[in-house]
Amino acid sequence: MKPLMALVSFKQAKWCFFLCSLICSISFSSYAQKVVYPLSNDISSDLITSIDSDSDSSDTVDMLNKMREAVQNSDYKLYFVIQNENENPKSYEYTYIGSQSNKKGDLLYLEGSSKEIILHDNIVSHFLTDSASFSIGANHIVEAFPDVIYNNFDSLTPYYDFINLGKARMANRSSQLIRIVPKDKDRYNYVIWIDDQNYLPLRIDLLDLDAKIISQTKVILVDFNFDKQQFANYIADRDYPILFPIDKQVSHNYDWQASWIPKGFKEINAYSIDFHNVNIDTRRFSDGIFSFTINISPRSLSDVTYLSVQGDRTIYSTNYGKQNVIVIGNLPAETIKQIAHNLKLK
Repeated sequence: MKPLMALVSFKQAKWCFFLCSLICSISFSSYAQKVVYPLSNDISSDLITSIDSDSDSSDTVDMLNKMREAVQNSDYKLYFVIQNENENPKSYEYTYIGSQSNKKGDLLYLEGSSKEIILHDNIVSHFLTDSASFSIGANHIVEAFPDVIYNNFDSLTPYYDFINLGKARMANRSSQLIRIVPKDKDRYNYVIWIDDQNYLPLRIDLLDLDAKIISQTKVILVDFNFDKQQFANYIADRDYPILFPIDKQVSHNYDWQASWIPKGFKEINAYSIDFHNVNIDTRRFSDGIFSFTINISPRSLSDVTYLSVQGDRTIYSTNYGKQNVIVIGNLPAETIKQIAHNLKLK
């Protein structure tokens, strides 16, 4: 698959970058080297020590909900590696204080170009060296954990099966291995290692429809004894870039609708953004684990229909009549295309 920016015009590239970075709060990584380290696709190689096939599903869901609470409300420092399919692994340090009302977080990129992302006062600030730093309103750093971590899993049982695969070991800690399997073929599935003691996720594998790992987050070290006051002072003393100037308004455009979306997905919000004097009408949908946005704007100059898949992120763009449609989501390519080709445009 060729990189997205090589397939589209400069104007389209700016739109896609803007949509991915700010609407979805997603950052893409380019290939830094020619050497690529393949992901291991053998989950059993991580020494599952027992299989609890009779485990009650409600207990498994309860553990997933405890994981969500731990990620949002605990204090911890993690060192972890993220690797997408056909990309080099990248290492990170993530420090988080969630026990206070004013939650604070700091994601530090440990290699490549210097980059840091800080959560403070419900604002996420991106400090970059190769482009302008900026801030956006958000209550968590999306680059630290995938969306699956931040859900109430009780509401997802009509659409997913939650299977306890037994005990495993990760980051020198005992953990429970849980698989999240959709009841249809329209989305991916997850395998998550959850710490037995503190319920933090120690490894998160995203699997495609053939059970092949396409994205993996793996914790190397967990630190609960870091200096919390020193960290809080560091966050308080930083100078932050101003909020990114986005002209974002509630969408009143009812001239289009999605006639097909996977079961369980609901419209979360709808708004319009004025980007370089071009109006982009956006609607975001989510089932609680996966999400996608449909973005409608005036027809692009290029008639090329393109598809880009980078890790768990799929982008599909095409023209319909006088309008350009871009669908972005962490769903299989066929699902994204089916969503795009089942829009009713007026």
